[in-house]
Amino acid sequence: MAVPKNIAKLQVRVWDLPTRIYHWGQLILVAAALLLGFFGPEWWLDAHVYVGYAIIAFIVFRLIWGVWGPEYSRFSNFLFSPKAVIAHIKKLVSGRPSHFLGHNPLGSLMVFALILILALLSISGLTVLGGVENQGPLAGFASFSLGTLARIGHEFLAYLLVGMIVAHIFGVLFESYMSKTSLTRAMVDGRKPVTEDQRPATLYPVRKEGGMIIAFGVICVIGAVGALASTMPASGLIAMPVNESFQSECADCHQVYHPSLLPRESWVSLMGNLSDHFGEDASLGADTTNEIMSYLSRYAAQAWDTEAANFLSLVDEKHPFQITATPFWISRHANIPQEIFRTKPVNSKANCSACHKDAAGGMFADQNIQIAHGQN
Repeated sequence: MAVPKNIAKLQVRVWDLPTRIYHWGQLILVAAALLLGFFGPEWWLDAHVYVGYAIIAFIVFRLIWGVWGPEYSRFSNFLFSPKAVIAHIKKLVSGRPSHFLGHNPLGSLMVFALILILALLSISGLTVLGGVENQGPLAGFASFSLGTLARIGHEFLAYLLVGMIVAHIFGVLFESYMSKTSLTRAMVDGRKPVTEDQRPATLYPVRKEGGMIIAFGVICVIGAVGALASTMPASGLIAMPVNESFQSECADCHQVYHPSLLPRESWVSLMGNLSDHFGEDASLGADTTNEIMSYLSRYAAQAWDTEAANFLSLVDEKHPFQITATPFWISRHANIPQEIFRTKPVNSKANCSACHKDAAGGMFADQNIQIAHGQN
């Protein structure tokens, strides 16, 4: 191909529209996920999860587009050797950066690193959702211990992602300054200049529709499989029958607490001394007492693998019957103004259902938290 003399002034379209939509769309989604994860209240979990699902869809699209997309969006176009990366860094430091039509060596590393980190964040996030919250497509497979471990990794990866974003922004600004080319604007309009020693970006013919159809189909299949998996019973939950004696006798005086909120030892000890039930005589007949004790023992915290059961089973030694005295309860409610517990409709720290709409079922899902506004 003959290179025109004015080739240095020629602006050619390098980035196709789907690639640009992916770039800016993923930026918005990642920003939303980080803000919700770091600063959003627990009851905004649904928003964080839906953003995470959207990020997964974007990742799947980019992986497919990296194979079937146009020339400069394909991974094969920006696979650089370590030697090429080092050479590029040296030229940057010397003030003589090479001009690349597509991603430069450092930019390519960041593309692959970001996709990898976002994929790991998605996997760890789904594991946390399934193991800790007993929700999502992995709820039937992930245990609480696995979910807890994944949460540590998820948080670490989130901080790592923030650092990578900062490095990426700095790199784009530095590279734009050194090369006298606005990389940000190029990702907006898709155009980059061609130097005299480069051929114009030809963007050889490619059936974009085929890649889009494949991407859409794969995303739909993954979504369908995920939705189907989400209907499976959560591994941390068990089928617990209703015990009429437990419901009626306990409800006569106070809220009925789910058996998973205390360990077996606490329930047995509590039922064994009903004559002094928090300062009152709550004695029942022997048969009724044994029936309720057996029921509570069977479905105590040890029988469940939920977040509440795992943490609330660690009771305070001085107050083994008080859920509100457990270290977990205290830490999770530390930021709630004390006056809320003293005013209507709460009235007491023991009134779980005032703020947890699913307290009766022992789920205590973050999305179902609704902090009651105290009224005198």
